[in-house]
Amino acid sequence: MDSAPEPVDAAVVVDPAVDTGADEPPTKKLRPSSQPPAAGVAGGPLEPGIVCETVMAAAPSLHEQYQAAVPYKHCVMKQLFSSDLLRQVRDEIINNINATYKETDLFKVFQTGDLGNLDSLDPQAASKLPGLMRLKKALYSDDFRAFVTTVTGCGDLSPRTDCSCNVYAYGGHLLCHDDVIATRRVSYIIYLTDPDDPWVEADGGALELFPLVEGQEHTPAPDPTLAHLPSFNTMAMFTVTPGVSFHSVQEVFSPDKPRMSISGWYHAAAPPQDADKASLKQLQMRAGEDAAGGHEPVQGGEGPLSDDDLALLVRYVNPVYLAEASWPKIRERFAEEGSVQLHNFLKRGLAEQIMAACVAEDKADKLGNKQLPAYPAGVRDGWAPVGPPHKQRYLRYSPPTTIAGGEAPPAAAATSEGAAAGAGSLLHTVRRELLGSGAFCRLLKAITSVTMLGQTGEVRRFRPGMDYTVAHYGILTTDPRLDVVLTFVDDATDEAAAAWQAGEVGGFEAYLLADEEDAAEVYRVNADAEESGVLNVNAAANTLNLVLRDEGLMRFVKYVSFAAPGSRWDVAMEYVPEDDDDEEGEGEGKEGEKKEEAKADE
Repeated sequence: MDSAPEPVDAAVVVDPAVDTGADEPPTKKLRPSSQPPAAGVAGGPLEPGIVCETVMAAAPSLHEQYQAAVPYKHCVMKQLFSSDLLRQVRDEIINNINATYKETDLFKVFQTGDLGNLDSLDPQAASKLPGLMRLKKALYSDDFRAFVTTVTGCGDLSPRTDCSCNVYAYGGHLLCHDDVIATRRVSYIIYLTDPDDPWVEADGGALELFPLVEGQEHTPAPDPTLAHLPSFNTMAMFTVTPGVSFHSVQEVFSPDKPRMSISGWYHAAAPPQDADKASLKQLQMRAGEDAAGGHEPVQGGEGPLSDDDLALLVRYVNPVYLAEASWPKIRERFAEEGSVQLHNFLKRGLAEQIMAACVAEDKADKLGNKQLPAYPAGVRDGWAPVGPPHKQRYLRYSPPTTIAGGEAPPAAAATSEGAAAGAGSLLHTVRRELLGSGAFCRLLKAITSVTMLGQTGEVRRFRPGMDYTVAHYGILTTDPRLDVVLTFVDDATDEAAAAWQAGEVGGFEAYLLADEEDAAEVYRVNADAEESGVLNVNAAANTLNLVLRDEGLMRFVKYVSFAAPGSRWDVAMEYVPEDDDDEEGEGEGKEGEKKEEAKADE
């Protein structure tokens, strides 16, 4: 990730991708009367002294820089507004405006209501927000709209006012999206961070910009290529473009420096072209191109566990789960809840070997326990990033090919004494030799009473401060599936175990009903499942999580905070269960009801 540029002199547009020409005086001055206001705009003139006139005058030259910016059209302007006014606005927001805590799979933020409603406040309330009302009026004045139009080349803007205040406290974040909703044309953010304690890279909270995958339209690359710090009295601005203007708010790492901003949009009269390519629309697309691929048939058919099955299973599985006496209790719990967690699932020696490898790799990659993350961390030795980031980001393990022109050699035996295999190789062996075997499917039948017809899976690593999956309709369950996920996290100490169990550092897997009206609304990580419609499955070391995923369910792995003790490592398997109510076993199930999802934007 590129570092944000250092602060520069007032009235200079900051764009690391282009030469700002800061040493040259502006050659043209944009006066309020030099351009007609956008059609239908009735915002009035700009009050003198609020916006730096030098920057306003440089609008034509800023337009050229804006158009040339990468990874897409944007600019960052320093010292654009009166510092005294922004200090006043900051104090008014802190002391006189209430913000609501909001958290979903995409974000964690405190947000106010629409500041466009300030004009309707009663006189007593309005008297407490004079600076904020002046700033809002300036932003949506005819003159400032003309400035925005000139810099961005976006065309006419409607008179609509649309903005709010967002506060990202410690751990707050907003995942990748493109901001395209309805008629939004230009996004902007004005940073109101503490002017007396300058923001630095170690504080996090950067505005991250994502390029597109080469040769793939409307698909962002897994990692951002540019980041801007939220420095006080800085305004970032970009054109809202479907499937292009992907950005995120990096997690705030500082425990005592909230990232405060006013963000909003300038609207056009009509939605942009290719609105169907927007990130929100992509999240609402039904299953199809997002399918995980075919399932391999179960090896050896159905039937009870054989002696050969037990001979394989006993090499890997804790003997308590191979004892028939333990199966009825597990079956009963699974039948009642539709889910069950089996702790200490693998044999102790094997589990300790895997856990030691996981801890060692986190240490080598300098991840976890509030260390600053870096996107290249862990991308090696068979681990590669998986995107696109508006749906997911994590590392997936594939055994590296080391023989030229041939197949990859077998993974190191997970049970070999003293094996020096890495975490990926060890987990891959468990996935291939154990979880992908017919013997394991028959063990699942013994403890769940469900017959497995097919299976697929992958080995994943969710790095702290970077990785997650989000709920979207491309993974909406249309036919029942049994999710079997073997997790490993560093929970060796009481403090670490509590962090994972409380859910505040993320890393848990959540299941929610997509056809309920409140599916995308705010939820608490420890909300009662019956009240919220959300099932949270916390990660724990050497724990096998079984969840029967019925029609209409979506799931996601909550963003793992940089404060987590380390990565979430897992082997995520999906099994096709036999449908006793479908004689042909090919029921497709009806699709869940489509709905708009509320997403926080910046």
